[in-house]
Amino acid sequence: MTHWRADEWAEAVRAGIRARGLSFDEAARRIGVPTSTLRSWVEHRHAPKVTVFDHWAQLAEVTGLGEAELLRVAGVLPESLATPVHVAQAAKSLREGIERAGDFLRQATALVYSSPGTQVANAIAASPIDWEMRIRSATRGDEIRVTYHHYVGIVPPRDFPHSDAEARRIIEREILGGLWQPLGLYWRVAEPHDWDDPPRLVIQVPEQEASRPPSPSPPFVTAPPVVVLSPIWGYGELLASLVADGLGFGNVDFRYFGLPDAMAGRLRITARELAEPAPRLVHAVPPIMLLHGLEVPDLTGRLPVVVRYGPRMRARAARIYREPLLEAGFADPAEGARAIETAVDAVVARLPGEYFEVVLDDTDVFDGDRPSLDRLNDSVAWLAEQVVEHVLLGAGLPPVPLGGPLKRLVLPSGRVRRPPALASAVTRRVAGR
Repeated sequence: MTHWRADEWAEAVRAGIRARGLSFDEAARRIGVPTSTLRSWVEHRHAPKVTVFDHWAQLAEVTGLGEAELLRVAGVLPESLATPVHVAQAAKSLREGIERAGDFLRQATALVYSSPGTQVANAIAASPIDWEMRIRSATRGDEIRVTYHHYVGIVPPRDFPHSDAEARRIIEREILGGLWQPLGLYWRVAEPHDWDDPPRLVIQVPEQEASRPPSPSPPFVTAPPVVVLSPIWGYGELLASLVADGLGFGNVDFRYFGLPDAMAGRLRITARELAEPAPRLVHAVPPIMLLHGLEVPDLTGRLPVVVRYGPRMRARAARIYREPLLEAGFADPAEGARAIETAVDAVVARLPGEYFEVVLDDTDVFDGDRPSLDRLNDSVAWLAEQVVEHVLLGAGLPPVPLGGPLKRLVLPSGRVRRPPALASAVTRRVAGR
C-alpha cells in the first residue's frame, strides 16, 4: 500500500461527480478549490499533492462516495479497515494508519492535530458567541496512569437567548460540525464523577477509549475478535481499549462512534457493526443500549469477555447514571442497573463456547465510603493484562502486552511485573457450565 492507485481513484472521483450531475466548475466551487486544481487531481497519473487532504471531507460529499471509500479506492485504506468503525475516528485513523499508507500518506501528518481536545477548544473559541470554557482531563491511576478522555465544559454568555438544548445544537452542528463525528465527540449526560461542579454543557473528547484501527506493526496476533459485555460503570470500555492495545487490535467504543441522536438509529448501526466485525477488533457493547433493546448477535467466532461487579459498584453506577436510567423507563435507577446485568446474563446464557469472566471486587475499588478512581483504574488495568496474557499464550506468543499503557508493566528484563494482591479475578469459563 505504498503506491497511490491513481487511475482507480481518479475514475471514482470523476464518476461520482458525474453521478451527482455536477460540472467540474460546480464541483470545484463546492469543494473550495480552483477548477484547475480539481482537474490536476483526477487527470495526473500520480498521487495528487498532499493538500488534497485539506478538502477530503468536501471531496467525499461532492462525489457521494464517503471518506473511507475514497481512501479505499486509492489503495490507502486496506479492505480490513474500510468500515464505519474507522470513519468514526477519521482523524485518529489517518494518524494511526500513516505507517501502513507509505511515504505519500506520511506527509499528511501535518494535517492531523496532536490533541483532539485542543481542536475542540480552538473551534469553540473562534465562534462569534462568547462562550466560557472549562477544560479538564480524566487521568487516573497510581501504578498505570491512563488518560481516558478530556472534558470540555461550556458556559453560554449571560445574555444567551436560547435553551441548553438549542445551545447543544448550535455547538454540535454549526460550530463543531466538521469535527463532531471524526473525533467521536458526544455530550456527557451522566455525572462527570471526577468534576465537583461541572457546567451543564460538557463535551467528552476520547483519548484512551477512542475507536481506532488495528496496529499496523507486527507481530499480528492470531486470535478471534473480542466482544466485551459490561454493566454500566463497570469500566468495560476501558478494559476493552487496554486489551485492544495489548493485542495490537483495533478498538470500537460506540460512545465515540459518531452515532445519530435517535436511539433507533444508534441501535441499528451498533447491531450491524457487532454482527459483522472485522478481524483484530475489540468491541465494547454499550450497556445502556441493552435496556433499549439492542440485539447482541450470535457471538460464534468471537471471544467474549464478561465484566461483573459487586453491590457497592452497582449502587454507585445507579447514582451516576440516574438520568439515562430514568430515560430508559426505570423509576428506580438501581432497578435499571440490575436490568442491564440481567440483559448481560441473557447474552451469556446463549454463548457458544469459551469466554472470560472478569469480576471487579468492591474491596479493590472502595476506599472507605467512596470509590477510589485511581484504585479502580489500576485494578481494571491489571485485569486487562491478565486477559491479554491468556490470549497471547493461546496464540503461541510471549505473554507480554504489545502496546498501550499496559506496556508500562513490562520490566527491562522483558517480563511483566508481578500483579498486586487483588480480590478481583479473571476466570476462563465454558458456556453452559
